[in-house]
Amino acid sequence: MASLTSAQADALLDKLSSDDDFRALLLSDPESALKQIGAPVELADCFRKCKKLADPSTLKASRSAIQQQLGTTLSANIHDLRAG
Repeated sequence: MASLTSAQADALLDKLSSDDDFRALLLSDPESALKQIGAPVELADCFRKCKKLADPSTLKASRSAIQQQLGTTLSANIHDLRAG
């Protein structure tokens, strides 16, 4: 399975924490969103089940923990990007 580099994980979290257009694109067209940050489009399936993302302030507050998880297995930890 494809994974994110630390730079790609940082880019993803930056966009999710500050860019509403990117957040909407990730939910509607994950492949295009992942291409924008140079991440493997094979990870799009990890985002297809997401209907709503956690709000930007929650992502900012949890950034360090999420970064560690994104560095392991994205498919197992994508739930941390979803809204509670």
